[in-house]
Amino acid sequence: MSFEIDTQKICEDLQSTDRRLKTNVLGDLRDQLQNAPENVTTEKIAEIFDQLYLHLLKSYDDRFESVRHHAVQAVNAFLNRLPPMDFHLMNVVSTLAERMGKAETVEPSEEIRLLYIAQLNLMVGQYAKMGNVGVFRECYPLVVKVLIKSIKDDYPVVQREGCSTIVNLARVAETQELRPFTESLVVPLYGMLNHKHAQARISAVEAIARLSLHMDASGDGMRRLFNEVSPLLMDTMPLVRREVGQMGILMLLELLDRYSYFERILPLVLCCLKDDSPEVLNHIYPQWLKCGELYFDENEAELTQQEISDLPAENYPQDVKRPTIGCRGLVQRSLRLLRLITRETSDWKDNVRLHSLKLLYQFVLHAEAAMTAKFFEIYGDLAHACIDPVAEVNAEAAKVADLMGRLLAYDAWIDHGFDGLERNARESYMRCFYHMFTASLGGTYDQLIKLAKLLRSTDYSHTLKPGFQLYILKLLETIMDKSQKVNAEEDELQELYESVYVSGVKVMALSYSLNSQGNEDVNRGQMLIERIVKLEDTTVAQIHERWFHLALKDVENLDANLDDNSEPVMLLDGLINMCLLRATYINDLMEKVKVVFEHCSDSAQVKIFSSLSMATLFWSKTMNVGHESSTNILKAFVSQIVEPYLTWKAGSNAEAMRSLAMATLCALAQGAEEEAVNVLPALAKHMPSLLEDRNVSTRHYAIKAVIYFREMSVEDLKPLAYATMQRMDDPSAGIRVLAALAVGKLKPKFSVDEKEAEHEKEVWAAFVTRGMDLLLLYHESPEKDMRAAVEVTLKVLTQSHPEIWEDRFKRALCMVQKKDQLNELYNKLTIKDEPKPEASTTSVTS
Repeated sequence: MSFEIDTQKICEDLQSTDRRLKTNVLGDLRDQLQNAPENVTTEKIAEIFDQLYLHLLKSYDDRFESVRHHAVQAVNAFLNRLPPMDFHLMNVVSTLAERMGKAETVEPSEEIRLLYIAQLNLMVGQYAKMGNVGVFRECYPLVVKVLIKSIKDDYPVVQREGCSTIVNLARVAETQELRPFTESLVVPLYGMLNHKHAQARISAVEAIARLSLHMDASGDGMRRLFNEVSPLLMDTMPLVRREVGQMGILMLLELLDRYSYFERILPLVLCCLKDDSPEVLNHIYPQWLKCGELYFDENEAELTQQEISDLPAENYPQDVKRPTIGCRGLVQRSLRLLRLITRETSDWKDNVRLHSLKLLYQFVLHAEAAMTAKFFEIYGDLAHACIDPVAEVNAEAAKVADLMGRLLAYDAWIDHGFDGLERNARESYMRCFYHMFTASLGGTYDQLIKLAKLLRSTDYSHTLKPGFQLYILKLLETIMDKSQKVNAEEDELQELYESVYVSGVKVMALSYSLNSQGNEDVNRGQMLIERIVKLEDTTVAQIHERWFHLALKDVENLDANLDDNSEPVMLLDGLINMCLLRATYINDLMEKVKVVFEHCSDSAQVKIFSSLSMATLFWSKTMNVGHESSTNILKAFVSQIVEPYLTWKAGSNAEAMRSLAMATLCALAQGAEEEAVNVLPALAKHMPSLLEDRNVSTRHYAIKAVIYFREMSVEDLKPLAYATMQRMDDPSAGIRVLAALAVGKLKPKFSVDEKEAEHEKEVWAAFVTRGMDLLLLYHESPEKDMRAAVEVTLKVLTQSHPEIWEDRFKRALCMVQKKDQLNELYNKLTIKDEPKPEASTTSVTS
């Protein structure tokens, strides 16, 4: 089959001004070449091209876009069949440089510019395939101009094709020939790294990676390259991050001077090994293993000996595959990189801090014990990251600290860890140390007791920061865990538990004072104390009785004008609430309270007194001593703490303290009911004024406490009884009801002497008579609660004094308007049977 092309006619037609004619001619020429028989020789094709190339290349400058489009396609058809010749290459490249190698944009069509750069890419591929890429040597300046113009093009597809051309050229070019042009090519590629299209960024990274293999490693260009590419490790698109990792793999495998740049190359790969996207990890990990194999082969003698004794740690993290010896060796020779990584953990950008910590995790995983010597250098930075305000960042820092605790040589880092805690009593160092120490297998008795005493100090256990408090308690739990594995005598362990208890109870107390509602730290502290109780085979109460005084001693500096939010006051307040009042330390506690009442601010005094009033409710449960001892302690407590504030004094603070003193007395009457019988009568002289106090809360607590004044003579009880009866006219409805109920519960103790007893009964009968009159009056009240209380009290008084009841009823019946209502009450309360003899002494419970 013959293959003939009329070159003469084609040349004439291409000189025509008819766009359609030229387009058809070029299209037909392209089709003829593409469909040419296999037996047509390259010499024949070359002969035709020699006759047509001037007209074809001239058409690149045609004013019609369609003509230019078909001209490029026709030349492509020739290039696919032509042998590699410098003559053809120079002609085509020169024309491309004219159209696309100038500073200004000569070719206005984006599609044509894409065809130009695709044609250059085609020539690179064709010449490389034929083993004659060296012919590009002469036209590198022109090729580079075209490539730079394509990289800077506004059309993303043109940019990507330019990157693809650079990749193909770099694959086959000789380094010595291409090196002079790498700098001019790579700089415009940096501009593409911020392109809005992810695919453009990927193409740019791939091109930069290939060019890096030809760059001068001794210059500043390589350092700039890493600085420009590294930020893409935090790119939002996984495929971009994967391409950066692929760049690192390529350099580890093929860069001639890679040993000098391990410290800059490794982050590109290690970050991908901790990537959240599986498509990144699954692509990079197998190639990372190849890098390790290559390094092992190149350093086989050294690494083979290391591998024999390099066993994994006993507590190596579960579900984490240990890197190969070659991969570990790669990282272990690059420990200087640590400073660069940890410096970025304090960057102002959240994603930079997170990225640096993920990189640090991989670094620790590979370096293992080899980086123990670097621990002190990074301790501060990692500690700061542990309290990062971004939860994801501080969680990653905790993972790194945990891994370091597992893999670093314990005996080598523990002293540095303690030194950091002693010098920096901060939450940051505490968190970092906690994660490391908990994850490690080490911990001798001396270290545990040293740590427990450190946490017991005021710098730690007196902190008011909730996060700090939580990790102190967690570290105390770790001490308890490790204490079960150390060799120590029983008395040594008791000393350890004592320090743990004191530290824990102080943190609990402060935590309670800061937030008394649903406090997790308090619950954690309670569990810690229960562990000690179990190990000591005792009870919580006995533990408090044994060691609480030690915590109380640490409450210092109360002799100043402190407010209720100061640390000493909050600590004392929390200790009272958490551990209540017990015989072994009640005297010490009272001394502390008296100092507060003497020196601290009004708000602090009120805070402590309020806590004491709550604690006294549990007096009978916490005072594990005999009745006599408990009564003596109660007398001392009331006389020293409560009674001084029951008397009236001017001022708002005195009013608040008087109210709290009355509340405490009321609580004591309920919490220590048996002991109160012997203590309260001495305070009866204060009650009439307290019952008439202007403060409603004071009157409220006073009227509630009245019923606990028992075993008192008529003479002593009489003022209290009449003061109570007057409260039925109180402005507060609640107090009126309580007063009505209290009148019926007051029971005097009559004299043993019959004559004296007869007189006392007459006096008390007068009180009952007056009381019934008032009760009958208030029975007409519209308040339901008041009427109900009146009925309850009248029922009690009717049973003990039926004659007085009959008399007062008849008197009232003549005076009331609602006689039916009074008769109904009479029928309800009157005793039908014979009156029972009046009891001389009655015990009434509240």
